[in-house]
Amino acid sequence: MRFTIDCRLRYEVRTPTSFVLAIQAADGAEQSVLDETITLPPGLEAEFFVDRFAGNRFVRFLAQPGRLELGYAATVLSLSQVDHQSGLNAASVNALPLDVLPYLNPSRYCPSDKLAAFATDSFGALTSGLAQAQAIADWISGHVTYEAGATTGTTWAIDTLVERRGVCRDYAHLGVALCRALDLPARFVSCYAWRLDPPDFHAVFQVYLDGRWRTFDATRLAPLSGLIPIAFGRDAADVPFASFFGEADFEEKHIEVRRLDEPLAGAAAPRRTTDQSNP
Repeated sequence: MRFTIDCRLRYEVRTPTSFVLAIQAADGAEQSVLDETITLPPGLEAEFFVDRFAGNRFVRFLAQPGRLELGYAATVLSLSQVDHQSGLNAASVNALPLDVLPYLNPSRYCPSDKLAAFATDSFGALTSGLAQAQAIADWISGHVTYEAGATTGTTWAIDTLVERRGVCRDYAHLGVALCRALDLPARFVSCYAWRLDPPDFHAVFQVYLDGRWRTFDATRLAPLSGLIPIAFGRDAADVPFASFFGEADFEEKHIEVRRLDEPLAGAAAPRRTTDQSNP
């Protein structure tokens, strides 16, 4: 399937402020970026780079005081397969690729070592692998209430387990932590999502099974086939859509994801460019 993405962000910058954005769709593996444009204010110089840990794409720039408006538009071809078949068992740790090993460890928002007893009591009797990962996603979906504004940027998986409420970020963190507690490699995924209502950035989690990362969304707010990954990390601390270093206020965002076979309602198709600060 092919999707178009339209993302626009607005800030009020009070002092010279460095921004690092992760808003470009991931390019590679099960997804290909066919064309994209990043729109930044005239004269602003941007640096594009890919991290060595997960291959995530970032853009960095220094913004001067005043209103900052930026945009990202892309056409993406998704080749992902939703194939959560039965019988996908977990591999032994010794058989995992070396780049997967970091996703077994506790991280800032996913203290899997502290959830080992709960995970074992609740899911340990199931066959290690897909059965456990699916049961975890189902349990979170059935026991945690989606509530906007119920959590903050410092909420971690233990808070979500205790308070039983949160947003997509919290659902994903809890899924990651419980999977790791059962020795299943799991990672946090920031993404765009087709048919997410209201439109926004989204977060899900992936588990490494049978040589591939398999996606789970405990919120059930968007179809798995309509997820467009942006970045992958140990938790949200690795992949915020925007980090800034200085003084700035986030004012507004607009996100729209469409399938190309849907009516575009007059929207213009993105045009092919290279990574440039000005279209």
